[in-house]
Amino acid sequence: MHMPSPPPYGGPLATPQYQQPVAPTWQAPPAPFAFAPQPNQSLALVSSIFGGYSLVFGWCCSTGLLTGPVAIGLGIFSLIQIKNNPTQYGGKPLAIIGIAGGGLYLLFGLFMLLIYGLGFFLQALGQ
Repeated sequence: MHMPSPPPYGGPLATPQYQQPVAPTWQAPPAPFAFAPQPNQSLALVSSIFGGYSLVFGWCCSTGLLTGPVAIGLGIFSLIQIKNNPTQYGGKPLAIIGIAGGGLYLLFGLFMLLIYGLGFFLQALGQ
């Protein structure tokens, strides 16, 4: 039985077989993930910022007299919006923090006004 001899080195088996390149085809990008829209918290956030500002920096130049009532008003308005449309508006804790901060500043300011007024009144009576 006679076996065929292998082809010489560099023969037909050693030549690489090239394939025609496949033209790239365009594929549509995958669909984006569907995220639920986040509720709008802007008024509640501004209310909490003004309430915190009133408590921390409101004593300087009495700027809290402006920011305290604004914090209370925005907080109340935000709570009304959250109650009427809870899917579109959120941030109830932020609104409550704003109302509390503005209210505490105004209560403490009224208390200080009462103390100073009482002191001036008693001093005027003593003279």
